[in-house]
Amino acid sequence: MKINKTLKVNATASKVWEVLYTNYGDACDWASTVNESKIRNVDNSPYEGRTCSTSFGDVSEIIDHVDEEKMELQYHLDDTPFIMKAATAKWRVKSTSVNTSEVTMNLDATLATIPGILMGWMIKPKMRKDIHQTIDDLKYYIETGKQSEAKIKSDTKYIKKKGNKAA
Repeated sequence: MKINKTLKVNATASKVWEVLYTNYGDACDWASTVNESKIRNVDNSPYEGRTCSTSFGDVSEIIDHVDEEKMELQYHLDDTPFIMKAATAKWRVKSTSVNTSEVTMNLDATLATIPGILMGWMIKPKMRKDIHQTIDDLKYYIETGKQSEAKIKSDTKYIKKKGNKAA
């Protein structure tokens, strides 16, 4: 399953790049699909990884490639929720003028066989919607400095669910 989205952002490319790459471990600050995130070290890799609690389950990622000059970032999931077999995300930020930029995200995800067969009709539309929302969250966060309504709602639901599990 491939999901591609490009969005214009009313901010400099360097500001977008800072949120995406420099603050890579802080995706939970802006992405409604990511409720918790943190950087992790990756053995035998020049890059870091991150762990995230997401709307799809807990995931672990490793950066595969970074080109800071071209503002390109690629990472893959090395520990996926049961519904996924594999996923790779590629982000690119491009300056379009002094104070505007374009951010593109390409996701290539493969669902696990059994969940894909049994629930693919339900999982794929939700995944598309959530990924599109994530990019909208990024735009909103960069342009306003605040979390989107979707992010606030997602975190509230996550905290409530997490609190119920602890009780």
